[in-house]
Amino acid sequence: MNTSKNITQKSNDSFEEAIKKLEEIVILLDEGKLTLDATLSLYEEGIRLYRACNNKLDQTEQKINILINNEEVTFHSGDLDN
Repeated sequence: MNTSKNITQKSNDSFEEAIKKLEEIVILLDEGKLTLDATLSLYEEGIRLYRACNNKLDQTEQKINILINNEEVTFHSGDLDN
């Protein structure tokens, strides 16, 4: 966990893996023991992971809204049959 190479091994991380890596980056940056270049590299990776997580959350929210709306339509259509 000493370098950004250990943190950024895969580009297609699951949400949970990305969050874990983001937490590791925050810890490393908070320690303040990195060179300027390493700090910048980790910061860039942190931004990438943040955006990926945020996009995944947005996609999940959209899917949930679609499911809720479809359930409401199904429920209301079923009410008409009775």
